[in-house]
Amino acid sequence: MRSFSVLSTLFLGFVIAQTGWAQSTPGAWTVAAWKVMHGTDTLAHAWAGGLTAPQWSPFDADLDGDKDLIAFDRDGSRILVFERLDNGDLTVNWDWTSGFPSMVDWCLLRDYNCDGKADIFTSHMNGIRVFENTTVPGDAPTFSTAPIDLTASFDFGSGASDLPVICIGMDLPAISDLDDDGDLDIITFTETATTLYRFQGQSPCGLELACTNRCYGMLEEAAENNVLFIGDDFECAFNVAEPGIIASQVDRTGLHAGGALTSLQLEAGGPVDLLVSDVTYSSTIGVVMEFSSAGLDSAAFLDTQFPANLWGDQAVNLPRFPAAFHLDVDLDGIKDLVFSPNTPLETNDDAGVHWFKNTGSEDAPLWAFQDSTYLQRDMIDMGRGAYPVLSDFDGDGLLDLAVANKERHEGINQTPAFVASYRNVGSPDEPRFDKVNDDWIPLSTFQIESAYPAFGDLDGDGDLDVIVGDELGLLHRFDNVAEAYEWPSFVLAALSIPDVNTGNAIDVGQFATPQLLDMDGDGDLDLVVGEKNGTLTLVEQDALGAWSVYSSPIHGETWGGLLVDNLLGINGYCVPALTETAEGVRVFVANEVGRVQDFGLFSGDWDADLVEVDDNVFNLQPGFRAAAAFADLNQDGLLDGLVGIQNGGVLAFQGSEGSTESLSESAESSFTPSVMPNPGQEVVQWATDRMVGGELQVWSIHGQLVHRQSVAGMSSGHLGTQGWEAGVYVLVWTNDKGAPEGAPLTWMKLPG
Repeated sequence: MRSFSVLSTLFLGFVIAQTGWAQSTPGAWTVAAWKVMHGTDTLAHAWAGGLTAPQWSPFDADLDGDKDLIAFDRDGSRILVFERLDNGDLTVNWDWTSGFPSMVDWCLLRDYNCDGKADIFTSHMNGIRVFENTTVPGDAPTFSTAPIDLTASFDFGSGASDLPVICIGMDLPAISDLDDDGDLDIITFTETATTLYRFQGQSPCGLELACTNRCYGMLEEAAENNVLFIGDDFECAFNVAEPGIIASQVDRTGLHAGGALTSLQLEAGGPVDLLVSDVTYSSTIGVVMEFSSAGLDSAAFLDTQFPANLWGDQAVNLPRFPAAFHLDVDLDGIKDLVFSPNTPLETNDDAGVHWFKNTGSEDAPLWAFQDSTYLQRDMIDMGRGAYPVLSDFDGDGLLDLAVANKERHEGINQTPAFVASYRNVGSPDEPRFDKVNDDWIPLSTFQIESAYPAFGDLDGDGDLDVIVGDELGLLHRFDNVAEAYEWPSFVLAALSIPDVNTGNAIDVGQFATPQLLDMDGDGDLDLVVGEKNGTLTLVEQDALGAWSVYSSPIHGETWGGLLVDNLLGINGYCVPALTETAEGVRVFVANEVGRVQDFGLFSGDWDADLVEVDDNVFNLQPGFRAAAAFADLNQDGLLDGLVGIQNGGVLAFQGSEGSTESLSESAESSFTPSVMPNPGQEVVQWATDRMVGGELQVWSIHGQLVHRQSVAGMSSGHLGTQGWEAGVYVLVWTNDKGAPEGAPLTWMKLPG
């Protein structure tokens, strides 16, 4: 049985009474707004969590008369509400998301009852469900708890019947007032064919609908590709001016795989036109409609590279399934077009919001491409997946940030993984993260996918090295070859780290997510590794730097019997976020469903059960496949948290009163620091058995202060001694009130 042992410490010979501090379990949080810079650009929505497959609707959220904006991301069913500020800019308002119902597949906001409040139209069991907007002006948005499931009157030749409005969950319907009669009409693909339904509103400001056409537009999409047949190439007896469908005439083959529809005017005059997208194509088709001599609505012209041939400067080009959204982006009074993928799979995950500005008029538009990352460029967005890690990479006493990803889609079979790095150039109480690089660790050279980094000093030279877990469940070591206090530069030291007992590569299964900590108190770093199956594995490092997987007589290789929450009872995608607190190491673990679980304090016993004390630390589910990091980033004595999600971005939370109770005075407690090596020369590493609240001071044996640095919220760090004379020094750690923490420690610098 493994248990924790206290590190030995060299004392000066006297003890200073000090005040201890304790942290309790998190429970309530506030959204953080720490500044993030990409070059000279400040990210306005840095901590929004990224975007994958957003669906956009204009939305006056608080009914103050301006144009706010909502994005519903199909990936993770996430809701982002952007508030319109007085200067026209947008900012994410997290308080405005709590009143929304649970939704899947798609969400469009339209005002059906003419009360000036946009209501929710969303997917439900391959149909459409409506939630009425019940917002009180000036308050956060709210919606009815009793949804309306849409039905329509169908006539198959033997009288009308009310049946559900059909809209396959993979699709996106067009919802607008097509005939300017004061009610909403809906166009969807038919359930098993490639023609279109038209559901026509029957009463102003109501939801009474009738299926008036099963071949709307006199067009059909090919079953095997996105070709549209119109005119003489296609005849349909159901393209009628009046309701009426004869069931015996329905003879279509091929299942519909997914389509997105948008209704808008593409040229002056005639009926409302259509944009049609297909799930497997990167382009959008513009369909110009006209009234035929018989008075029917029929497709007259197709732009298969819309809008290149319909008054646009270039074609839409998203790798997969570009859905169109018609809204006024720049507040010039004319609606533009925004295109985003309607699927999270194999799409342009870090450049997925394409804006085409309408430089013409509403009924005679001219389309000019503006941006492929509208709003998204102002977020940390790594593509697919985001794994934040906090550590002091340059030894300046401030915690820096690394963010890894699962992959970034750059084409067929081109999905490399990256680690981006951010230097904290702020102050101890106000962090600011400036991006240093996008591709920090040479992963692609060694074909490492779904990378997850763990940082620690593995070779005793006083700087941070890294172990990277990968999609195959393997662990790889990279050593830092930069000079002391320089930004780390990594070179491969070992591919597929072996188990010293077997000689085989350590393999935890799939999607290894390691974290480096001294789990047995022997002075070297061990590994806690999460994996796809939702468990944790302990990997012990011995004095010679060799690694071995720990197998418990009680739990085997599953540490503590832990199994995180998951979606289908199969996986879990466990990601450790163990955190050193004043009380000890707290076992936080993120999971597949997007939550962070708390399994309490590590007892020191490797064989003991890990018992859950909180299944949702942040009291939210921000998106799937979460990863978390905790630290006191603003030196207020409270734990702060970062959460990365599958959408490619990171959310940031500050501890508030009640989340990690304000650090309060307690009885006198022990404080155990160490410095390695001792004696030493140019760069040494210090560590304590709990986080420190203030700074590290170094005094010469003659009583002169020779060095000081902030160490707030840290339990380890580096100390550069360049330029110091050989001799004995006294190291003193202080709390945030300036009082000494524990006993001072002596350290000797050897001659150079």
